[in-house]
Amino acid sequence: MRRVYFPLLFLCASMLGIAPSFAGDAPLRSDGIHTQPWMKSLSFLDLKEDLAEAQAKGKGLVILFEQPGCGSCKRLHEENFSQKDLVSYITEHFDVLQINMFGDNEVTDFAGNVTSERELTQDLLINFSPTTIFYGNGGEELFRVPGYLKPYFYQSAFEYVVDGGPQKKILFPRWLKAKRDRLEGKSS
Repeated sequence: MRRVYFPLLFLCASMLGIAPSFAGDAPLRSDGIHTQPWMKSLSFLDLKEDLAEAQAKGKGLVILFEQPGCGSCKRLHEENFSQKDLVSYITEHFDVLQINMFGDNEVTDFAGNVTSERELTQDLLINFSPTTIFYGNGGEELFRVPGYLKPYFYQSAFEYVVDGGPQKKILFPRWLKAKRDRLEGKSS
């Protein structure tokens, strides 16, 4: 009798849209980093060129720093990147390039210096994985998300950059509060 209730409960929950998401395992690159088919995979890791390519499409550049075996990175890929609205927003506004925090691939930074992925990670003082960094038109860092954020807050970070929050010197928590107030119909 018990076996009948679970499938029935799951079916009802699915119809109401409250069933758990079974995104499955995120695919891995050959270096052990989780990846997505919509992420930039054809790159010589020349950041200036990658930024120019993104700008030519009317997009910004985001670099996602990850490491093999990172549970938070896996969660980002399996939970956040299984959200169609989030992925749609990201791909509409940004090219996303991945860097292996401990990788040896050669990277040419925005200043033209040649370094490794590992050295770039150290130079940028990245201590958490994943770390998401948004870059401006001149290759300057606009905003960074150190660590994992749940889908709503992660998408909000992308919206914050598109809205010009960092350039307007609006702190992210203040911008988030204004967004919440707008969604609730309050004036700020």
